[in-house]
Amino acid sequence: MFQASGTTGCLFLSGILAGCLKYGGTGRPAVFAGAMTALACATIISQSYKKEELAGGLAGFNAILVGCAAFTFLHDATATWGLLIISAILTLPLKLYLDRCFTRFGISSLTLPFIIATWALLYFSQATDTAALYHPGTSEDTCADITFYSALQGLMKGLSQVFLIDSWPAGCIFFMGLWVAERRAALWAVAGSAIGMATALCTGCPWEEIAGGVWGFSPALTSIALGVTFRTSAAWHWNIAVIAATVFTALLQLLLSPALTCMGLPVLTLPFCIGTWTATGTRHICRACSRHTCKKA
Repeated sequence: MFQASGTTGCLFLSGILAGCLKYGGTGRPAVFAGAMTALACATIISQSYKKEELAGGLAGFNAILVGCAAFTFLHDATATWGLLIISAILTLPLKLYLDRCFTRFGISSLTLPFIIATWALLYFSQATDTAALYHPGTSEDTCADITFYSALQGLMKGLSQVFLIDSWPAGCIFFMGLWVAERRAALWAVAGSAIGMATALCTGCPWEEIAGGVWGFSPALTSIALGVTFRTSAAWHWNIAVIAATVFTALLQLLLSPALTCMGLPVLTLPFCIGTWTATGTRHICRACSRHTCKKA
């Protein structure tokens, strides 16, 4: 999650493994195996590109998300493994192409390669019946009542759901991974998850969903991106802009989820991408207009 740290990466992989030991009420070790396979494929293939854009671990983060998604949505079958490897490799050219397109607007592709590759994987599997959809059971940790314990679990699950893991212990490990690399990123991640939960609660979303962390992962990513990674100002009013963008991200998920569900597609991290693009793109345009005005003056 925006951290170029080997220690953080090891903790994240540990968190994925911990979550897969008890995933959604049932063990899903295939999720961890898929994540590692996708990460390995993308990292190996990236060596042939020799591009600076893929250095520092940037070749693997979209692929590992595809690996987690493949066995979150599909059964562990031979066809799924084949689709996973193809989709993981596809994230590399997608990232390079999309980054070139977005650079002119002062933004990056973020997790859009993961979204496109996963949607393609799911669409192809459903259209050709090559891999059956997986329907997870209800998590034993899900609580229908609003309690401090369920709220705390939901807060941590908001971090774990970034990797499609329904596990609050995994979320705690992800928090530690962020903490050792950049404490501000860890704090903004928790703040973003909390803002997403609060926004969903205010809009009438079921508490079971909120406590499951599904409304926290995109806002958490937006908070880290704008609060730390792409931050350009230390002024206090920037924090207000980050909070506003995080709320906007949660509202986007509220609008996009039903439409994508009708098409048989998960929303994934699309709200995070649009929310972050909107904020960074607006800043880029304002700066360009300001420079243009100064030149004319």
